[in-house]
Amino acid sequence: MASNHLQGLLVTVMIACVATCYGFGLSLFPQIIPDMRRDLAFDYAFVGTVTGLVQLSSVASALISTWLVHRIGAARTVVGSVTLCGLCLLSIPVASNVYVLAALLMMAGSTGASTFVPMIDIASRVVKPDRRGFVMSLISSAPSYGVVINSALVAAFAGSGHWQIAWYTTGAISIALAVATCILFERAGLSGDPPSRNTDGFAGWPSKLRSITPWVFLIFVLGFLNGVMPFPYLTYLSPLLREERGYTVGAVSVLWATIGAVGIGAGFVLGTVASRFGSRSAMVVCYTCFVAGGVLMHIDTSVELSIIAVASFSLGFYPIYGLLPSYVAYRAGPHVAVTVMGICTVLQGIGGTTGNFLGGLIKTSTQSFGGIYLAAALIAAIAAGISMLLASDREPRHGPGTLAR
Repeated sequence: MASNHLQGLLVTVMIACVATCYGFGLSLFPQIIPDMRRDLAFDYAFVGTVTGLVQLSSVASALISTWLVHRIGAARTVVGSVTLCGLCLLSIPVASNVYVLAALLMMAGSTGASTFVPMIDIASRVVKPDRRGFVMSLISSAPSYGVVINSALVAAFAGSGHWQIAWYTTGAISIALAVATCILFERAGLSGDPPSRNTDGFAGWPSKLRSITPWVFLIFVLGFLNGVMPFPYLTYLSPLLREERGYTVGAVSVLWATIGAVGIGAGFVLGTVASRFGSRSAMVVCYTCFVAGGVLMHIDTSVELSIIAVASFSLGFYPIYGLLPSYVAYRAGPHVAVTVMGICTVLQGIGGTTGNFLGGLIKTSTQSFGGIYLAAALIAAIAAGISMLLASDREPRHGPGTLAR
């Protein structure tokens, strides 16, 4: 176990890596869509297709990164993912062909999953057991830091027609972080550690899953809904506000900054709720926040009410991805939890693809983005109901098949 000082540095770098690959690689494009459309002349069918393909590439990335962790180690997988993200970000401004642009966005977006998956392994090696839940909550909220930086860059450069600078800046930050992470992991002895002897990260799944049915299927449904529901909310937010409701670039940047700022504190807030009342209760709170955020955004609102809507959304969005693994680990133990969450990551990617595709379909059929947010609220309400069917994680476990009483 690392010293307290080194442990703090490692946790900071872990948060920065996830913030970079999710915040820059996945979240910058939705904020800058209107400006890129003006110069590159792509339509919203292209946006829906690309964002859907990005989620699909995350599915493949989650599976590949799981395999890579067993082959080359978690540390090298993280460094490689951050490096790939940076190279893609630097290449996006010079891509004049929309197909090349789509490929770069897919690769950049996929690095989020390939960075987050190895974090579970690294955290188990550098963080004390009684602190791992808290650290994973912070890591799951890390993309909010990237969103805050994105908002500042978009406000500074996109409005004046220099959206390319935002990509160059985030790309340079990513490359610099990759170098720093590589050096720190080497000094901590993480990069030199041999991979797990079990090189097949998927061995034994059927027998493991049989031991925890039927509640695990509810977890799989939640994993899918965690992709369907929030990703279209973010993907179509800037187009809704700027093109349909006439918000200025500055006003939309304030809303994106709100998402990031609230997300920074959301891990602490929902982590406290989980500590006192259990992860299941905290998940219900998250989904309730999604419902409020979707309903409020569906209404043709003022800027002030839109801020409340995105703040409510952000309060639930970031923590949910740490709370679900926390609940599964409590019910099934860490080894089976890795299997379950591997499948959930795949389902989440499929859900994101489905959600973005349906979002584009709703816009095309209704000529409005508003229906996307009403649909998100309805799906969130269903997810809250499913969460309440799960057994409480604040009570003694009564066997693998137990549901809520």
